[in-house]
Amino acid sequence: MNQIRSRDKSILRRYEVIGAVIVCILAPVFHFLFEWSGGNPFVGIFAAVNESVWEHTKIVYFPFLFFSVAEYFILKPDFQRFLIAKATSMGLILLLMVTFFYTYSGMFGAESLIVDIIFTFVLTIIAFMVSYKIYLSKRGSGQYFLPALILFFAVLAMELLFTAFPPHIPLFQDSVTGVFGFPV
Repeated sequence: MNQIRSRDKSILRRYEVIGAVIVCILAPVFHFLFEWSGGNPFVGIFAAVNESVWEHTKIVYFPFLFFSVAEYFILKPDFQRFLIAKATSMGLILLLMVTFFYTYSGMFGAESLIVDIIFTFVLTIIAFMVSYKIYLSKRGSGQYFLPALILFFAVLAMELLFTAFPPHIPLFQDSVTGVFGFPV
């Protein structure tokens, strides 16, 4: 694995900080974007369409994905390292969002918008830190590339499909209306 120069590390670190800030700004926008669009189904593919836990993963996932794509084309980093770092971070943030929500709401029997917002921001920052650390890791990326590629496409497919075809389990059910997926 090629050694990464200090200058490249500094540039990457700067972009990861910028990415965390941008995603933290865009997350609330993606929460309301579907509503603001008048219920446009195309917008609903990328933005939350209801108050289910699953739909809330999209408010971080897609801004993170869009920024990562832009970051790749701007920085032109090593593709394998970059994909491993980003796929792992995306998978981690989604897993932690769902786990944290069910853990704290189950423990306390209540939900808190403030806790959800703060934790979303904290997780976003952690995801970009993890991405940075993984990218700089000296371990060979060859053995992790295929699992990262599978993870990337599996999560992308789920994020794209489960709004239109949600499984009928609580993770996908709107906590306000009881609806699954797109509002009727």
